[in-house]
Amino acid sequence: MNPCFAIIDANTLSRTSLRNLLWDVYNHVEIFAYGSMEEFIHDSNRHFVHFFVSSEIFFSHVDEFDTLKEQTSILSVGRKSRFEAAGFHVLDISLSEKEIAGKLLQIQIGRQLMQAKTGGNNTGEGAQKAEKRLTEELSVREKDVLELMVKGFINKEIADRLGISTTTVIFHRNNICDKLGTRSIGRLTIYAVLAGIIDINEI
Repeated sequence: MNPCFAIIDANTLSRTSLRNLLWDVYNHVEIFAYGSMEEFIHDSNRHFVHFFVSSEIFFSHVDEFDTLKEQTSILSVGRKSRFEAAGFHVLDISLSEKEIAGKLLQIQIGRQLMQAKTGGNNTGEGAQKAEKRLTEELSVREKDVLELMVKGFINKEIADRLGISTTTVIFHRNNICDKLGTRSIGRLTIYAVLAGIIDINEI
């Protein structure tokens, strides 16, 4: 049975946006979105490796998630300390796409996914090696540009820092996106962190 992610959130826009971001970052994982706990329970005969649950639904079904703390991320705006003190991951849905991608790395969903695929205690090394192989296709200059891209610098700032023209930066950006197969800053951030181009604390 394939590993799956579950998003349980009554807010259609919120769950759709998160689903799209997760699809872009984890494009080999099945992602199912539910508007209520009842919908989820009705369709729960799947191998879920992580749950994204709105704070409202979580409060109404605390007992169901109490034994799944490592596999559960609570979707919230603020109120982090309360959830984290209880041992749950928190995903602040008011953050930017890049910041959310960084949070996904911090809660080590990649490690959970690798464990589900191998049935073992893989720590995510397989995922890291896969991303490293992809980024090894990049030139030294493209890696420099990628690092500054995921740090949030615009084209002119990247050009000034690297001593190249803005046109050259755009050329490198296009090559990076073509080689990695994405223009999503969230997914580019995942690549850069797992390949060791940037430290997660620098995001």
